[in-house]
Amino acid sequence: MRKSNERLFDSGIYARIRELRMTESERRTAIEAMREAERVADAILWVREKLAAVGHYFLKPSLKH
Repeated sequence: MRKSNERLFDSGIYARIRELRMTESERRTAIEAMREAERVADAILWVREKLAAVGHYFLKPSLKH
């Protein structure tokens, strides 16, 4: 999820981070950790989609009886 997604969905997790009592540096660290996790999840989904698209090339045609 990108920053635009954060604003679009106004994720409950980001709202909770903003509400918590913590120092500003802790808040920045928590938000950066969330963004990093979203980047990893986006990368995994991207790889999965690419593997699914490439997988169709390796499927054997079915034999008709």
